[in-house]
Amino acid sequence: MKRAHLSEVMAIDAQCYPIPWSREVYESELARTDDRLYVIARPDRVAGEANSKSLGPRRVAGHAGVAFEENEAHITTVTVAPDCRGQGIGARLFLALALAARHRNTSLALEVAADNPSAQSLYRRFGLAPVGIQRGYYKNMGLSPDAVVMRADNIHQPDYADRLVKIAVELDYA
Repeated sequence: MKRAHLSEVMAIDAQCYPIPWSREVYESELARTDDRLYVIARPDRVAGEANSKSLGPRRVAGHAGVAFEENEAHITTVTVAPDCRGQGIGARLFLALALAARHRNTSLALEVAADNPSAQSLYRRFGLAPVGIQRGYYKNMGLSPDAVVMRADNIHQPDYADRLVKIAVELDYA
């Protein structure tokens, strides 16, 4: 993700979150190139455009980010535009973050809204398991107030690499 993508990224956030991140938050995160990674998805085709001969410029369909801490990679966001969901974009974004995390950290963690079973399912696919609840985590963000804390430990191990390869192969054939 680059600053040039922020208008599209923030437009997606405006569709998905009652209180989205500000441009200042994104710019601050993007400036931290030593301990942050933000990626975007720009698929060739999105829902409703499958038969289009001239798609024009590819638009941002989703974005995701991770903060690298001492021994943990902490997912900060995974967001897919509502009209692009169900196409594997979230999984591709998460795969990019998980691959980056594997090389720098021993665990992967995140918080997810307690009332978002679809996101929780995606994270389970990547080996994250619920380890607790943070009451009121989202109360100031306009979302369901509670978050499920999920994590995967030992992501640097060969069995986790095998999991990521399997997911990558599945996504290539999706």
